[in-house]
This record gives sequence, C-alpha cells and structure tokens, in this order.
Amino acid sequence: MIRNFLSCEKQSDKNSHGGVGTIDVQKVFRRKDFKGAWDFALRVVMPPNTSMGIHEHGQNEEMYIILSGEGLMTIEDKQHRVGKGDMILNSPGGSHGLFNDSEAEIELLIVQASLPT
Repeated sequence: MIRNFLSCEKQSDKNSHGGVGTIDVQKVFRRKDFKGAWDFALRVVMPPNTSMGIHEHGQNEEMYIILSGEGLMTIEDKQHRVGKGDMILNSPGGSHGLFNDSEAEIELLIVQASLPT
C-alpha cells in the first residue's frame, strides 16, 4: 500500500494534548490499515508558537521524526532542542511534549505501535 502524505486530508487540531494554538494533522495510516502492532502514522505541521502539550501514553511507543524546523521537546520533565533529522522515541508510560519556539514551521512524522498486553 502506498500513500502520499501530501495528498491526505488535513485536519486542524486545536490545543493538541492541552497545548497552544492549532496544528495540522494528516492521518496517513490508521490502525485498520495495519496487520501488526502499529496504531497510526501521521504527518504534523506546527506553525511558530504552537505546541503539543505534555502528555503520557499507556502501553504504546511513539516516535517523532522531525522533517524540518526546530523546537523544544520535553521528555520526562527535561527539555531538549530538536531539529531536522532528529528521531525521538517516546517510551511507554513516559511524558513528552513539543513546542515550536522558532519562527519557522516544524514538520514531523509520528508513528505509534502498541505493546503486547
């Protein structure tokens, strides 16, 4: 199966996970598209001064892949500068959030997989 994320329908997500502003989300693949443990694959565009609030996941792993831009990632109460090319693995039960404190958009892919129960 091939999908081009540039042609997928955009949805606006206001105050994502308690964050600030409105980000664009494109759901490229959803749970129903997979046979394995994958939950979703998303493309996200975050304008300047927007954020995905700090939040936790249960029994799943999530990876952020920064395609362009830079921002401030909070992982387990520690802040890290992230930018193009960075891949961030968010652990099960861990907390994380992303703030675009730059003057350019952040474009990223987010993929998530569930752990066996």
